[in-house]
Amino acid sequence: MAEPQRSQPSPEDFFLPDFCSGPVVLVVILIAELVAFLLVIARHLPGEGINLWLDLARLSLFLQWIGLTSAAVLCVARKPLARMPLRHAATASFVLLLITTGVLSEIAFRLSNYTGIGQTFLPLSHAGFVLRNLLICVIVSILVLRYFYVQHQWKRNVQREARARIEALQARIHPHFLFNSINTIAALIRSNPDLAERTIEDLADLFRASLKKTSPTVTLAEEMAMAQQYQRIEKLRLGDRLKVNWQTDALPEDAHVPQLLLQPLLENAIYHGIETQPDGGTVEVLGTCEADILNIEISNPLPPENAPRRHGNQMAMENVRQRLMLAWPERASLSINTADGFYRVCLRFPYERHAP
Repeated sequence: MAEPQRSQPSPEDFFLPDFCSGPVVLVVILIAELVAFLLVIARHLPGEGINLWLDLARLSLFLQWIGLTSAAVLCVARKPLARMPLRHAATASFVLLLITTGVLSEIAFRLSNYTGIGQTFLPLSHAGFVLRNLLICVIVSILVLRYFYVQHQWKRNVQREARARIEALQARIHPHFLFNSINTIAALIRSNPDLAERTIEDLADLFRASLKKTSPTVTLAEEMAMAQQYQRIEKLRLGDRLKVNWQTDALPEDAHVPQLLLQPLLENAIYHGIETQPDGGTVEVLGTCEADILNIEISNPLPPENAPRRHGNQMAMENVRQRLMLAWPERASLSINTADGFYRVCLRFPYERHAP
């Protein structure tokens, strides 16, 4: 039976890391230095009269040359490798490492014989030197490639679990949003049936846009449009009492965010801040982008002291916080503060372009 065709992995979903990046290059340098140290310790026996540190320096220079050149080769070849099936990509990566090691070993041996440098630590046997290096390359390459593959699979499992949790949280917030929207419509039915009908149409459009998504993430432009559509629904009910000042021109519209990230916060600001004001008020939405970090602050006036206190279950706020943490572990935050008569919620998360 023929195997079903699988979608080709993208470079972002490839088991090999980006060898052009600084942290990965640092890992390569450390691995090469560790191998050099182990080889020197293994062959530096008492009574041989070999300077340990000089031997380590020479071998380190040679292995760093091989390691950094191999990293450069895999950096250049990463995109073509990512388009291959996993097994073929792993085999091709392994062969590239062997070829790189063999070529550099041959160059090193010939330079050593030509210049006389390195004859104190290079073996006299040409074949023995190259074959020994290839054998070490086989062992190290298998271990390193296996490590990168296991790490990649672990990250994918973590991402799948996070995506499943995000979708579960998303399933909880949709009914919450629907319940509050129906309450808004119910308040309009008796006082203004025509307005209630238009609100139902807006709500249908809003849910159609929300539920048609197969991914739990959307672009920031789509998320803001959805929140503004909800704002229009509330505007029909509250009239001139509700004003929302959007200052978000600095935000990149192609950034990806969890769906229904802003609407629950806007809903809380209207329910707890604007509805409690006799004359209404303004919700401020301020967005900035600094060094690929997005900051979105939603603020509303605090209720008057004599206003009945509204107790919320904080489900929406905690839901948004959890989805931020799952989307960007340890890189996103939701903070709350009250000062100068305003209640402020600040979202902070990295800028990542939304994948089409």
